[in-house]
Amino acid sequence: MIRSMTGYGRHKDYIAGNDITVEVKSVNSRYLDLSIKLSRMYISLEDKLKQLASNYITRGKIDIFVSIECTEGDKVELSLNRDYLEGFLKTLETIKSDYRIAGEVDLRLVSLKPEVFLVRKADEDMDSIWQGLKPVAEAALANHLAMRENEGAKLRKDLLTRLETLELIREKLLELAPVSVREYNEKMKERIRNILDGAAVDESRLMTECAVYADKCDVTEELVRLKSHFEQFRELLDESVPVGRKMDFLVQEMNREVNTTGSKCCDAEMAKLVIEAKAELEKIREQIQNIE
Repeated sequence: MIRSMTGYGRHKDYIAGNDITVEVKSVNSRYLDLSIKLSRMYISLEDKLKQLASNYITRGKIDIFVSIECTEGDKVELSLNRDYLEGFLKTLETIKSDYRIAGEVDLRLVSLKPEVFLVRKADEDMDSIWQGLKPVAEAALANHLAMRENEGAKLRKDLLTRLETLELIREKLLELAPVSVREYNEKMKERIRNILDGAAVDESRLMTECAVYADKCDVTEELVRLKSHFEQFRELLDESVPVGRKMDFLVQEMNREVNTTGSKCCDAEMAKLVIEAKAELEKIREQIQNIE
């Protein structure tokens, strides 16, 4: 089943005296881009979260938000986030200096910034926190994955419909191709006879030369390759592994064959079908940008 790269998942639980909430949001991206948002006091868990997330997701821009709150009644330790405070104060001084804003920084202003303080349970350690956080993160990631699969199912349905349209266009082109070549051959002969204006013509030589030029209008090879690309694309729609990049490559190959067909065809009806095929391929190309 193909997956969309757009999704959302959330899970919240109370574990070992902590209210833990994990949210996962994702949008499309060429590569895997993981960003973890959690309190600085738990920053040592960031790598573990990234490793866990990479087991569920292989592509997309992923934002994971983690909230760990101590419940009331727990014994907590309060410490100063010096790095944040120093940066905050320097920023305020810069604002005062650059924009000539009057006023002084006081304790009340500092105390209104929760980031200045680090709060943690007195007896907690990172291993125990991770044991509580991991199942919540796994549940959020699973919810997120379910949404991506649901969106992927909708994308698959749309892509399948467009692929069927392309297959019908190819069949019509295949029917018209030999007729178009014959008509072009006859037009070439007639044009040459008109140019010669009654002069003697070597019919054998004329037929050979016209056949050579008419062969340049033959799109059979392109249509055969298109059929192969369509079959491969249909198989990818049922894969259980990430296929977005493979689909992107196949659509490029389809476009190449359709463009070549368009440059060769010498029939108005075939040219119209080529335009329709290119329009469908462009819609497919847009859709697969969001497939993992």
